[in-house]
Amino acid sequence: MKNITFAALVCALMISCCRTAPEEAVVAKDEVVVENILARRSVRDFTDEPITQEQLDAIMECAVNAPSASNRQPWAVRVIRNAEMLDRIRAVNERAIFNAPVVVIVAGDKNSGSARFDCGLLTQNLLLAAEAMDIGTCAVGGALNVLRSDDGKEIMEALDLPEDYELVIAICMGHKNERPEAKPRDASKVRYVD
Repeated sequence: MKNITFAALVCALMISCCRTAPEEAVVAKDEVVVENILARRSVRDFTDEPITQEQLDAIMECAVNAPSASNRQPWAVRVIRNAEMLDRIRAVNERAIFNAPVVVIVAGDKNSGSARFDCGLLTQNLLLAAEAMDIGTCAVGGALNVLRSDDGKEIMEALDLPEDYELVIAICMGHKNERPEAKPRDASKVRYVD
């Protein structure tokens, strides 16, 4: 039941975050949201087409509208578009961010017991909002390893994260140059307890 409640919450958030005009609401909203969730895949190959500022603004608006414990919003989000910075990350680890033109860094407040969970909710909103615009995403850890290394110190300084915040996740974003098939999912992980 909790899984169904959480799925309903995510669906409601996506509907409220990604505004739909009344004339577009002819298609059942729940079908659109479910289709969006089921269509999303991790993309690791991106085109050269830039993501527009309007698209980024809409995705970030959806991201920060994620729920958080007591509405503390214990996250800090940095959007890296600077080609030199991205190349410096790739120079340390070529596959850390693939060929993504945008990398989003999410950090969480170390003093918040819910920060990692809340940052996860923000990340899921971001992934689904991007998918709704047919923008590819991939949540990665390799970029964080680069930023934590000596080679990443200057980039970390440029990110200007609050002192008590730690890196949680990085998300590569760009227009899709691939459309991976769905990988198998284990439905036995879900059990109904009546």
